[in-house]
Amino acid sequence: MWEGIKKFNKANNKVYISRLRREFYSTTFDPTKIRIIKFLRILNRFKINLASTPQALTNDNIKEQLLLALLSDIT
Repeated sequence: MWEGIKKFNKANNKVYISRLRREFYSTTFDPTKIRIIKFLRILNRFKINLASTPQALTNDNIKEQLLLALLSDIT
C-alpha cells in the first residue's frame, strides 16, 4: 500500500514542481474577469500545492505576484 502512495507523492517530482511554479509566475490578474480576492485564492492554492516541496512558495512570493498584478492593471 505504501509503495502505491509513494507514486502519488509529488513533493519530489521536479517536473510537477517546475510546472506549478511556472504557472504561478505566469498567472495574471484581469479585473474584468475575476475579483482580486479570487486571484489571491488562486495564488494561495499554488502555495498550498507546493508547501511540502523543496521549492515551496512563501508569503513574499504571493505578495510579489499580487503587487505585480496590481501594477500591470494600472498601466
